[in-house]
Amino acid sequence: MIRAFYGPFQQTVEKVEKELEHVKLEEEVSDIPCEKCGRMMVYKYGRYGKFLACPGYPECKNAKPIVETIDVPCPVCGGKVQIRKTKKKRNYYICENNPKSCRYISWNKPTLGEKWEPQEMVELVPKKKTTKRKTSKAKKKKEKKPQ
Repeated sequence: MIRAFYGPFQQTVEKVEKELEHVKLEEEVSDIPCEKCGRMMVYKYGRYGKFLACPGYPECKNAKPIVETIDVPCPVCGGKVQIRKTKKKRNYYICENNPKSCRYISWNKPTLGEKWEPQEMVELVPKKKTTKRKTSKAKKKKEKKPQ
């Protein structure tokens, strides 16, 4: 049974290997230079999608994510608004200056001329737990009907 399968399978594998020898994967070159070595970065595909990487991989291991931006300015500081994804692939919008000088972050896409008012900060002090006593329901005894 194994010989019947392996004979034709081995011939097919050898045929495909000969055909693929002349095929080269062309990488799409970007216009962004690598900060470490100066070469033009290329687009590559990985487990989580497209990203920028340096073409001189073993020597230079520089890689960067591709950042999506929208054409609407930040409602708070006027900077660029980026589209990012959560672990569950849900989009959210954040200012490029977010941790440094701006605090804009939203689930909703900003509109032109929108005024952003953040919700009140949630207190970080934990509240005292109140314990509730469980009350058991009183079981009613079924009265037997006289027959």
